Amino acid sequence: MEGQSGRCKIVVVGDAECGKTALLQVFAKDAYPGSYVPTVFENYTASFEIDKRRIELNMWDTSGSSYYDNVRPLAYPDSDAVLICFDISRPETLDSVLKKGTVLAKQVGAVSYVECSSRSSERSVRDVFHVATVASLGRGHRQLRRTDSRRGLQRSAQLAGRPDLGNGNGNGNEGEIHKDRAKSCNLM
Repeated sequence: MEGQSGRCKIVVVGDAECGKTALLQVFAKDAYPGSYVPTVFENYTASFEIDKRRIELNMWDTSGSSYYDNVRPLAYPDSDAVLICFDISRPETLDSVLKKGTVLAKQVGAVSYVECSSRSSERSVRDVFHVATVASLGRGHRQLRRTDSRRGLQRSAQLAGRPDLGNGNGNGNEGEIHKDRAKSCNLM
């Protein structure tokens, strides 16, 4: 596989102002946005290396506005990963994920839950995209761990321990997730 390349389409969804664009800009541009500008649809590209294989990421930033509820699904076809985001400092965005995002997570066969902070941890943002890329390549849960990270990826394979997402295994890992106070975006 050395020297091979691939492509991965990642669609980012969530309520308005929950941090989707910040997540993408920190990853693709190494910069946190200075102010909020509503997004309709925007694309970002970046590349990622996994197991000496270069993966080109095509990332779709979707609007969280309810005005685009009927248009947003047009971004889903041919997607390899969907990031369902919410802001932990705004409970209403979590409620929205629990109502709508959990259904979507089941429909797309979500394999992981990862927390990150776009504002305070570029490493955790990279972890989100690492997990999404590895999952889109069809790798197993054990290969989601990366030895040089102790934050997001150590907890990433815990969707199986989340009974609210329909496939809990009762292993007691549900309480391991730590919430940062900074604006965060989560992968489900």
